[in-house]
Amino acid sequence: MTLATIGEVRPREAAKVAGRVVAVRIEPKDAAPQFTAQIDDGTGRIDAVFMGRRAVPGIEPGAHVSVEGTVCASQSLPRIFNPRYELLTPA
Repeated sequence: MTLATIGEVRPREAAKVAGRVVAVRIEPKDAAPQFTAQIDDGTGRIDAVFMGRRAVPGIEPGAHVSVEGTVCASQSLPRIFNPRYELLTPA
């Protein structure tokens, strides 16, 4: 799949984007496990949401990653649930 910018992704379409993790969010222990990484590529931000997990090795603020999956619309940022991901070396 061809790499796209976050600013050009559209809901209900498959996309592969890359950028830097700018924030992570982990749901509290009394909620269902969910780990969210917010990714920025300079054209926009997208949430990569990993259901059933409280951590994803290597995904932390400052890490460069690519994620791939179907984009879902949300009230704030577009999201990709349970994406395929790859850790990248910064350019």
